Amino acid sequence: MLTAFVKFLKGYVKIRLTGYSPERFLNLCGRYHMIIWELQNKGTEYEMCISISSFKKLRPLLRKTGTKAVILERHGLPFILYRYRKRKMFAAGAAGAAVLLYGMSLFIWNIHIEGTSSLSDPMILEFLEEQQVVHGMRKTAVHGGWIEEALRKQFPEITWTSVEVKGTRLIIHIKENEDADYGAIPEPDQPAELVAKTDGTVVSMIVRSGTQEAQIGQLVKQGDLLVSSKIEVLDDAGEPAHTYYVHADADVIIRSSGHYESSFPLQYRKKEYTGRKKTCYYVILGNKRITFGHTGDIYEEQDVLTKEMPLKLTENFYLPVSFGKSMIKEYISEEVIYTEREAQEKAQQELSLFFEKLSRKGLQIIENNVKIESNGVLCRASGTYVTEENAVQEQTPRTELPTQDDPEEERERTSSDITG
Repeated sequence: MLTAFVKFLKGYVKIRLTGYSPERFLNLCGRYHMIIWELQNKGTEYEMCISISSFKKLRPLLRKTGTKAVILERHGLPFILYRYRKRKMFAAGAAGAAVLLYGMSLFIWNIHIEGTSSLSDPMILEFLEEQQVVHGMRKTAVHGGWIEEALRKQFPEITWTSVEVKGTRLIIHIKENEDADYGAIPEPDQPAELVAKTDGTVVSMIVRSGTQEAQIGQLVKQGDLLVSSKIEVLDDAGEPAHTYYVHADADVIIRSSGHYESSFPLQYRKKEYTGRKKTCYYVILGNKRITFGHTGDIYEEQDVLTKEMPLKLTENFYLPVSFGKSMIKEYISEEVIYTEREAQEKAQQELSLFFEKLSRKGLQIIENNVKIESNGVLCRASGTYVTEENAVQEQTPRTELPTQDDPEEERERTSSDITG
């Protein structure tokens, strides 16, 4: 791509070569280091591209080989400037646009947040605004390390964050710790123990590394130790001969129960759209909004659907300009009452959606004891459910790990104990 840009800056022409000895002409071009490209054989003629500087040196070679060169196409910046040499305002406008684009490229026009689940983007953007990290700030004022530290300090649930600048975008990558109450998660090569992530009963346990501390059928609470990182090697007498610590690894299935309750009124307002609608357009320039068309409350009852598109030149070159469209749709509402069947179906859909969210978190539904009832005013769903999940959480060992003693000091200490 850089080569094509250099060719554009210097300018080049496409020529057709005819005459007695075109092959000799090509050999002389190579001898005098004249670069040609896109060479094509057209029967007894040749077509090729050559730079302007090399084209000006062709006359002696053409005369010597008895050939003739005809210009077919002209490309590059020199020809564009020559074509518009009398249009000074056009040239000034193009130069001004280039300067404007360069100036705008020095600022952040889009702040993008990735990886959040419990934290909302508006919440993070509001905090960043308090720290003077806003749209329109200079890229040189962005200090990634300081922003990362401030986010982790303000939001304890954030375990890792990374800040990068791409074009005019400030991209903030965030990783949240859903189990922040347990503290920092150890590295894979560091000793770690496993604790219960929820209250319940242990129904299955497969330990691959570590010492089992809980038994099948045992009731455990959140934070109870399940698998210890400590492993003791016993001697022939059954006494601990050596102790070492590992990164515990196990599958522990815990069965737990939860309570579900939800209700909604049987009477509600039903919307019926009339088909009447109005559309207005708007442009956002920085912090200023310019609207074209009527806005506000057009109809007595209405819904407003808005679609907004930021302007960008490339994937990461956002401009402080956005175009939007708002559609205002009229509707008529009336008081209606759910039938018994409709209320049951709506409550069941909400319950199924709740169970689906649990399944996405890795929970398996074992029992469903939720009942749906209505009393003429409310439809209420309440009851218990039973789930099973691999509910373990890694954490650093609770007891301080012993330091590795120097073997020579250990022998001296043992000798001292014996003589004493």
